[in-house]
Amino acid sequence: MWFGIMMLFFVFALGFTLGGLLSTPKQPPQLMHVILFSFVFGVLTYLGMLSGMFVTSWFAFGFIEIIIVILTFLFIIASVTNFHPTFGFFGHGRPIVLILLSSLFFVMGFEWGIVELRTFFTVSAAILFFCAICLGLFIQQQIQALLWRYSYIVYLPLIWLLFVTIIKLL
Repeated sequence: MWFGIMMLFFVFALGFTLGGLLSTPKQPPQLMHVILFSFVFGVLTYLGMLSGMFVTSWFAFGFIEIIIVILTFLFIIASVTNFHPTFGFFGHGRPIVLILLSSLFFVMGFEWGIVELRTFFTVSAAILFFCAICLGLFIQQQIQALLWRYSYIVYLPLIWLLFVTIIKLL
């Protein structure tokens, strides 16, 4: 039970962060971006869950947790280094951020398969992820409208993800 709650908290934090990162380009994000990220999350975590179901005796749960934390740290570093003020975090032709994010989604699903959390958990996590992206997008747009003079406010969602990742590591 505790593992499921912590995993859902991390899913919410990741979705909240992605929502915040989607609000940074000059063009406002469209609903299609939110739906696309949520769909990719659902598909990749489901594929990871299916593959994790068949290798339960090989991997330890703690090893997968460390891989998730490492991928999250790499995602944060890649996001900071690839930010462009006009295109944001995702839109200027460098796929490393999206590759790391896709890998993170797959490994999260792999972890769910090892812990024997199945389809209902994955679908629930995808719905939570969609709601978290919408909430993160709304809150980050409000923060940016309020603090528009500070250019470093776009990195606020990454600080939130860094904090949650350190908590996951403990």
